[in-house]
Amino acid sequence: MDSAVLAALISTPVALLAAAASYAAGRTQGHGAYRGPVDAVRRQHQRDAYAAFLTTANTYSSQTEWRACFEEARAAVGISAFFEDRREEVEQRAIRIRASVQIDPVRAAAAVVSLEGPERIAALAEDVVRQASQVRLDAREGNGPGAGWWSALLDGRQPDPEPPAHLRLTNAINAFTMAARSHLNGSKASGT
Repeated sequence: MDSAVLAALISTPVALLAAAASYAAGRTQGHGAYRGPVDAVRRQHQRDAYAAFLTTANTYSSQTEWRACFEEARAAVGISAFFEDRREEVEQRAIRIRASVQIDPVRAAAAVVSLEGPERIAALAEDVVRQASQVRLDAREGNGPGAGWWSALLDGRQPDPEPPAHLRLTNAINAFTMAARSHLNGSKASGT
């Protein structure tokens, strides 16, 4: 057989393999070039959604914090001393103030987090909404902060094992914050 024909027969499969490898590498590189900016934009949308959610959750938490509600009620009633005759009136007004704080912004921000995901972060956002709803429900039922939980601690008694709703809300916000930070910073433990 002619050496030119033999060379062509040997080089054809090698050329086909090289072309296939080159095509696969180019496709992978092109996919990476496309996915990189898409992933960056997606990560920025997640960051914005998480930040908006934390802002609304922390705002709700600060507006429903018992001390803030109590101080607002004291100012509205016009008393300055902590132990005045009208303390019960102040407490009832503080409960009404707490019950009037709107939870809808927290729910709306949680819905965006749910869309952006991932599932674990969305579940933690939903837990924050559940705890905020419990704070509002307790206030609507006329309960103060923890229905005796804090006073039991201050009196040296064993409180109920269930902490007050506002403390559970604070813990849920902290858990969301840690998981969102971990996810955005690329930790494997975040469920990415």
